[in-house]
Amino acid sequence: MKNKNYLKLSSIYYLAASLVCVFFILGFTGVLKNDIISSLLIQIVAMLIVPFCLYTLFVSKNPKQTLKDTGIKKISLKSVVLCFLLGILLYFLNSFIANFFSTSLSLLGWENLYAKFSSATVKFSYGLLIKEFILSAILPAICEEFLHRGMLLHAGKKYGNTKFCLIISSILFGLMHLNVQQFFYASILGFIMGYITLVADSIIPSIILHFMNNALSTYFYYGSALGWKIPTTYSNVKIILSANKLLNIIISCICLFSIIYLIIYLIKKLKEEQANNRIKEFVKKLNFTNLSISEMQTKIDEINKIIKDNKLYTFKTGKKLGLKNNVFIISSFVLTGLITLSSLIWGLI
Repeated sequence: MKNKNYLKLSSIYYLAASLVCVFFILGFTGVLKNDIISSLLIQIVAMLIVPFCLYTLFVSKNPKQTLKDTGIKKISLKSVVLCFLLGILLYFLNSFIANFFSTSLSLLGWENLYAKFSSATVKFSYGLLIKEFILSAILPAICEEFLHRGMLLHAGKKYGNTKFCLIISSILFGLMHLNVQQFFYASILGFIMGYITLVADSIIPSIILHFMNNALSTYFYYGSALGWKIPTTYSNVKIILSANKLLNIIISCICLFSIIYLIIYLIKKLKEEQANNRIKEFVKKLNFTNLSISEMQTKIDEINKIIKDNKLYTFKTGKKLGLKNNVFIISSFVLTGLITLSSLIWGLI
C-alpha cells in the first residue's frame, strides 16, 4: 500500500513538473505574452492547486489529511523568530554561493539566458517592486514549498526513504528553476530547507526561509535601482570590494565563516526548541492518574530515555522503493534536467 501511494505521489509530481515546463516554455517563447499570467499558472496552478487536488483525490482522500501529510503544522513563536533570523543569514550565504557559480559559468563564456534574449529596458517603479514581491517572494514561498518540502519530502517520507526524499526534493527543487545559474544554489538552499523541515516536522519554517531569501533578493535589487539607502550602500560596498581583490577575499571569507557558524547555531537552537515542544506534547499525553509510584517511575524513565537518545528528532530511514516506484521521479529528473541543460547550451552559444 505504501509503495502504491508513493507511486501515485511521484506521478503527481511528474505531472506538476510537466505543467511547469509547458507554462515556462509558453511564457519564454512569447505565446503567453503576460508574465504575470505565466507566473500565476506556474506557481498557483501547476505547483499548488493541481498537486493538492490530485493528492487529496488519489492518496489522502481528505483535504485535512493532505494538509497534515504535507506538513502544514503550526510552530512556536520562538521558532518563527529563529526562522526569520535564519532566512536573513541564508540569503547572504545564498548570495555567496550564487556569485561563485555565476562567476564560474561566466569564465566558461556562459551568458544569462534572459539577458541574452531580452532587449527590453526595465523601468523600475514601486508598482513593479510590489508585483515582483508577490510573484517572486510570496507565491514561490508557498507554492514551491508545498510541492517540494511538503508533498515530495514530508508526505514522501511516509511511504519511502527519508534521506532519499530529502536528496531528490533538493535536486528537483534546483532543476525546477529550469536554468543552470539557479540550479546550483537552489539545490543547496533546498537541502538546508528540507533538513529544517524534518527537524520541525512542518513546512512552515521552509516557507519562512524561502520567503526571506526571495524577499531580500527583491528588496536589494529593486531598492538599489530606486535609490534606497541600505540597498544602495550594500551595492556600493560590493563595488568597492570587487575593485580590491585581496580585501574582497579576506572580508568574504570572514563573512562566509561567520554566516555558516551562525546558521549552524540557529539550527541547533531550532532543534532544541522543536525537541522541547515535542517533549511537552509527549508529556501531555501521559496519564499519571491512579498510578502507583513504581508505574509513575517507569513512565518518567521512558521520558528520560527519549530525551537521552534524542529520539524526538531522529529520522527513520525507511525502505528503498526500487526502480518501478521511482520511474516518475526519474522522468521528472530527465524532463527538468533537459531544459536546465538547454539553458546552459543556449548561454554558451
